[in-house]
Amino acid sequence: MARAGINPTLIEQTGCRIHTDQVARLFRLVQTQLNDEFMGFTAQPCKYGIFQMFCELSDQCKTLGDLLEKMVLFYNLIIDSVKIQLHTNDNNITELQFHLMQPELDPEHFLAEWLLVTWHRFSSWYIAETIRLKGTCFSHEMPAHIKELRVMFPGNLSFKQARTSISFSHKYLTKSLVRTTRELNIFLANHPAEIMTIPGDKVSLESQIEREIMQSSSQKLIFPKIENLARLLNLKPLTLYRRLKDEGTSYQKIKDNIRRETAIDKLVKGKLSVEEVSEIVGFIEPRSFTRAFKNWTGLTPRNYCKYQLLK
Repeated sequence: MARAGINPTLIEQTGCRIHTDQVARLFRLVQTQLNDEFMGFTAQPCKYGIFQMFCELSDQCKTLGDLLEKMVLFYNLIIDSVKIQLHTNDNNITELQFHLMQPELDPEHFLAEWLLVTWHRFSSWYIAETIRLKGTCFSHEMPAHIKELRVMFPGNLSFKQARTSISFSHKYLTKSLVRTTRELNIFLANHPAEIMTIPGDKVSLESQIEREIMQSSSQKLIFPKIENLARLLNLKPLTLYRRLKDEGTSYQKIKDNIRRETAIDKLVKGKLSVEEVSEIVGFIEPRSFTRAFKNWTGLTPRNYCKYQLLK
């Protein structure tokens, strides 16, 4: 967790939410350390890099139907632990099914839900349009995190079914794949971060604020006062406070997220010193930055960099 930029003590805090960038790093670390894109939830690993190889092959596909048919063929040829099927019924409803051969190895149903999320959102991303689900089926019983599932899979949810699947109108199969090779490469470089943020009916206020700040910041992060920020977003300050609270965040949390992600990028990729990064992210002195960084990740900046070298 520390290597992913997550303070390990947060796991003891009930209801604590982690930023998607942190979760994406954690997932990627687990996948690379295990050399298993299924993260240990199947008897045989799905070696790291298989998803990227499929994406490179998808360059030959023209429509979403082509993509999904090739995906089913590709994964069923190389993976025995999950069987994938694609069906369209007489009512022109297409169903993408995932059958785990040993579901007892996925006791919390993490992999089953992850597969549905991945292929729904990746497909939506590729056609640049949110695929409206007709329904989502789960072979397991209704879990405690049902509220999360309703956000992840808008529409009708069914449990204790014979299969785990998502269903949608067959018209989506004729949609063209509109992403360029460059866009696909960027998607893969950030994977699985994009999977965690799309699709959505609305752009969150948090993402709008992050974009405003990053666009206005060049060499050094600049955080406008809340009143000025509200004016930029055509909102009243009280409305801005309320909407952020409704999203489960705050302006301070957003600033901390931006500072943390910028600091990690500058320390690890930019190879900048603690002093340089401290100034970039807006701390008056390096000691204050070090305290904040340790609070974010559980590690000092220098120890965090040492952990990255051990990968």
